[in-house]
Amino acid sequence: MSFEDKLDEIHRLQQEIEDYDKLNKEVLQKINYKFRLDWNYYSNRMEGNTLTLDETKSVMTHNINIRNKPLKDVLEMKGHDEAIQTILQMGKGELNISESRIRELHTAIMYEESPNEKEKIGKWKRQPNHVINYKDEKFDFTDPNDVPDKMHELINWINAEKEKIQHSKKGALHPVELAFEFHLRYLTIHPFYDGNGRTGRILSNLILISYGYPPIYIKDTEKSLYYNYLADVQAYDADKFMFFELMAEYLIRSLNIVVNAIAGVEIEEPDDLDKKLLLLETELNAIGPDHEIKMLYSKDTFIFCYEKWVSTLIALTVPVIQKFNKLFTDTRHNITMSPAGIFVNFIDDPVLEIKNKIEEQIRKSDRIGQPPQELRLQTFYGMLIKGGLTTFGCNYAINIKFHEAKYELFVDEFDETTNYPKPQKIYEQLLHKPLTSEEVNDVVNVLGNSIFNHIDYYTKKNGLRK
Repeated sequence: MSFEDKLDEIHRLQQEIEDYDKLNKEVLQKINYKFRLDWNYYSNRMEGNTLTLDETKSVMTHNINIRNKPLKDVLEMKGHDEAIQTILQMGKGELNISESRIRELHTAIMYEESPNEKEKIGKWKRQPNHVINYKDEKFDFTDPNDVPDKMHELINWINAEKEKIQHSKKGALHPVELAFEFHLRYLTIHPFYDGNGRTGRILSNLILISYGYPPIYIKDTEKSLYYNYLADVQAYDADKFMFFELMAEYLIRSLNIVVNAIAGVEIEEPDDLDKKLLLLETELNAIGPDHEIKMLYSKDTFIFCYEKWVSTLIALTVPVIQKFNKLFTDTRHNITMSPAGIFVNFIDDPVLEIKNKIEEQIRKSDRIGQPPQELRLQTFYGMLIKGGLTTFGCNYAINIKFHEAKYELFVDEFDETTNYPKPQKIYEQLLHKPLTSEEVNDVVNVLGNSIFNHIDYYTKKNGLRK
């Protein structure tokens, strides 16, 4: 069957799905879980998520033991799962691929323990990488010096093709061909030091989903053929439509899963139990003797939390706090981490300077063999409001408390009943699950609005303004 014939079959199946109009919630949940399970399981196995070398090792060896670094595997699996959940929840037409989004995606799904390796996450590669293909020949991916230009060209190309499709212009690619062509071009560039296969598959599926198609996945028994076809196109100038035909078969399988789920046919496969068990085993490998989770009570765990989201929270909160400084003649702000003994004062200091002070103390401190039990970002505004003649105290805080297997985040909110700040628990999550950028912004907004509401109430109450 040619690629054109397979596109016809894809159209027929897609039309059959659309004829059902809106899927009921139970069927939709079943379909989404099936795709999440397969996508997570197979995509992470294909590339081997314990790779940390500067050059991409050959993905043909298939000899990576994912239990060698269970903490890393769990964190990368979690990041990957969160990324695909976001994509599976996308609506038709929501295609937005940019260089910054690609780097953010890489940051979300990668985790490294070494500081030197962490520096590479979310950044275009700085060293060459290659693969040893099925003919035992070395294929070099795009030179690091050329990656910025090549990625810029790739983004411009896909946006131009998107416009052609949107306006039904002559010569516009079929959306399915667009996804597969992007997949091929992206993997030939191989823009990151590692994780290119996972990011490439996520981005290709993002394109498919934005045009109303389900995601594809590649089974263990299929990956050799997938890599062989990919190598033939990349290294030996084979017809790329041979590769597209193979990818189309995977999409037809996904469409049939949706059709079967709608018809009430069981969509779980015999090996689904194995996939579930492997995912469970991967998570359990993060648990040590006596149920002591290896992430807990360690400097590395705290540093992971700090680098993944706490530092961002501080960076976004400080400027909001400083906006109110000009209203007061006395301001004092600080960040404390106990029992690590870390204490940083700031008023108008630049965010970068504050972060550098914190990180310097973290590096120097020999008292954080266990993560700090509490991190507190405290504001103090007091004495005189400029333009008024009355004393006023307005003190707010963000407080993060670390526990055995989780963290809690509290924000002082202005309580209209007592007219004073009152701590409110905003988030409670497992330690390995960072706050998302949206959740961090929510925390910052709650704090900023609470401070404003307090000042607004006080100044009106005391006749300083109407």
